[in-house]
Amino acid sequence: MCECTVSFSTPIEIRDFVTLATRQTFPIHVEHGGLQTSATSIMSLFCMGLNRPLRVLSAASEDDAAHFLAALAPYRTAV
Repeated sequence: MCECTVSFSTPIEIRDFVTLATRQTFPIHVEHGGLQTSATSIMSLFCMGLNRPLRVLSAASEDDAAHFLAALAPYRTAV
């Protein structure tokens, strides 16, 4: 299980994040304020809004998690 916080400042960043999440072989969810959705649902992520910290949760193995977290670097924010 890996977890991090991300935020997006443009719709393009959301699109790119969803593309990245869709390519993974493990489930990924995004959470904010008690709401949780699949990271592959672009409409749900747009509804969660821009410039808002979102918690990313995945059930990735240790190796997969390292690669996934590295790919998330442009979107990661400090907790």
